[in-house]
Amino acid sequence: MSESPQEFKKILIILPRQLGDILLGSSIAFALRHLYPNAHITWIAHPMGRQLLEGHPALNEVVYYPVRKRRGIKNLLTKPLDNLRDLIRYLQLEFTFLKQLRASGFDFVADAICTPKTAIMTRLTSAGVRHGVKTRWNRDWAYTRLCDTTEWKNYYAAHARLRLLSPFLANQLIDEPPAEWLNSWIPAPVPTQERMNDLIRQLGLAKNNFVVLSPTSRRPLRQWPAEHFVELALRLITQDGLKVCWFWGPGELEFVHSIHASLSAKLKEIGITPESSVVPPLLTLSEAAVFSAEGLVWIGNTNGLSHVAVAGGARTVQIFGPTSAINWTHPDRNMHIPVQRSQGCVRCESNHCKTGTHECMKMLSVDEVLSAVRAIKTV
Repeated sequence: MSESPQEFKKILIILPRQLGDILLGSSIAFALRHLYPNAHITWIAHPMGRQLLEGHPALNEVVYYPVRKRRGIKNLLTKPLDNLRDLIRYLQLEFTFLKQLRASGFDFVADAICTPKTAIMTRLTSAGVRHGVKTRWNRDWAYTRLCDTTEWKNYYAAHARLRLLSPFLANQLIDEPPAEWLNSWIPAPVPTQERMNDLIRQLGLAKNNFVVLSPTSRRPLRQWPAEHFVELALRLITQDGLKVCWFWGPGELEFVHSIHASLSAKLKEIGITPESSVVPPLLTLSEAAVFSAEGLVWIGNTNGLSHVAVAGGARTVQIFGPTSAINWTHPDRNMHIPVQRSQGCVRCESNHCKTGTHECMKMLSVDEVLSAVRAIKTV
């Protein structure tokens, strides 16, 4: 296959979610804009991507597919007619969305996730060139070219995804892409910077005198124990003279407050003001990016906020257990250091602990993480 760049006038990227995947998918958008400067480039995403994609410099358009609101069993049983109406409304929106997708006239589709739903979307476009990744046989039919992901485990995810664009992208650009392609883009308008500067002052913090701690994860298996975060924070405060700021997302405030309270109690016991530990209000993703960059270093589990911090320009120390540090840590080791055990049960790439011990995270010591933090802050 050897299509010339001029043949593609309407291009579609399909990468709906999660937050980290969307952020690291920026490399595809930047590479496509480099290849096809005059093309109309569209990205299809879940509505969760709105904060990350609006105004993206490499895109002409972002389209969000309809999502049906999840309801509990109790609601389904007590309000069956309301739920039936919701289902009908959702199906109507879904039909309209797919119909419009069919009529959009895309020349080239790059599906970077290849789920059953995105495979259907890809095929419905009727684009002449449809690139996807090898997943399962029952999805392969949707694509004209399948990318072998065997070697992807050896690269940062933003780098690996550029292989979706071969053979259009020169091998040199795939092997050694421009640094800006690997730096995820996130909007950070001036008012956001001003608001975060005000908030930092209100919390009693100052630039580079605090660290951001992000102790949550969408998947419990990827979460370093809460008591480890408390001990890490205590040592950063008492030994390094820093303050700590706890980041959280929707539904996570109670958990973060429990960690903050545990740390505050320990600080009181040794006569240190609890104001050394603060919990900010819920931030937008752009605000979290700007706020993170004002701190000395961002420390936490590999989660969506870790990639937001990288996009904002923060230095990061990311904690890994079952997932690969190479895949999810930006390759600039002056700015971003992964911490992961080098032996034992680790990097199983599973969402469920097969041994029941969770040793990959529980046995990762505070000393190891603290050493990485001190190394990166002295660079």
